[in-house]
Amino acid sequence: MPQRRWRFTARFWLAAVLLGWALAHAEPSATGEVVFIAAMNHTAPLSTFAGDRLEAGIVKDLGDALAARLGLRARYLGQPAKRAPLALRDGLGDLLCYTRPQWIGPDFAFTLPVLANAEVVVARAEAPVLRRLRDLQGQRVGTVLGYVYPEVDTALGDDFKRDNVNDMTANVRRLLAGRSPYVLADRLVLRDLQRRHPSLGLREDLVINQFTAACALSPRSTLSLTGVNAALKALLAEGEVQRILDRYAPPPAR
Repeated sequence: MPQRRWRFTARFWLAAVLLGWALAHAEPSATGEVVFIAAMNHTAPLSTFAGDRLEAGIVKDLGDALAARLGLRARYLGQPAKRAPLALRDGLGDLLCYTRPQWIGPDFAFTLPVLANAEVVVARAEAPVLRRLRDLQGQRVGTVLGYVYPEVDTALGDDFKRDNVNDMTANVRRLLAGRSPYVLADRLVLRDLQRRHPSLGLREDLVINQFTAACALSPRSTLSLTGVNAALKALLAEGEVQRILDRYAPPPAR
């Protein structure tokens, strides 16, 4: 009997410790929700907006899965690109996902990298194949106003002929309409276009840079970076992040 009582006590103690850790790391919000700042400069498949409301996309699906793992409800607050990090800094939301210190500055805590992507040169089927960035010399290249492309600037200098539009959605539309033979875009955007418009024969001719984006945590959030990272690690280990990516932007068939 004493031994059985000790086993029960040990199990009870371990359960209490685990429960306390979970409450400390995964139940930080008195309202039972986690608020995601949603940057409105993203296009499909990363984000699809109706006005300022995030309706679908990789960023939303990741947020929904992360919130569920934390035992919280997800809520999204759409913000213009330049306003998004300020809203996060001011505590209007807990997390801004799909970002990097290079994009919004180092004044936040960043989670482990979770969404792999690359900046690429997308070409239409009829455009000559590019072998190097110098092959874009003198070509009109679809770009987004306000975006910086340091690798292309370095390679081409004054020969980088930018053809700016206001956002990535307009850049994609111009490519689909045949008004630009080449545009600079994300690999995930290209894969989504290849899935939805296979007859166009769009190509990834050059990789400008590769990266894996993370989530930024507001300094005013009661969420624990340790708890968020643990949840993201579980989503990665279970294959949920890859399933989200494959749902919107599967690798092209070989």
